[in-house]
Amino acid sequence: MELIIRFIITFIMSTMIFYKISIKYFKETTIDKMWKIWGIRSSYWEGLLIISFAISSTVVFITKAILF
Repeated sequence: MELIIRFIITFIMSTMIFYKISIKYFKETTIDKMWKIWGIRSSYWEGLLIISFAISSTVVFITKAILF
């Protein structure tokens, strides 16, 4: 149970941090009309969630290996 809570907290934090860092860049590199299309935004969020999942998995795995 502790591992799941640690993963969820890490996932939410990494998603928010990566969002704050990357949203300006992606909005600037795409045209405003294109950003309003759901396909562009959904691929952005899909990539963001995949990267956050990978970061969270790595962090939890490393902390589990160190602490246990």
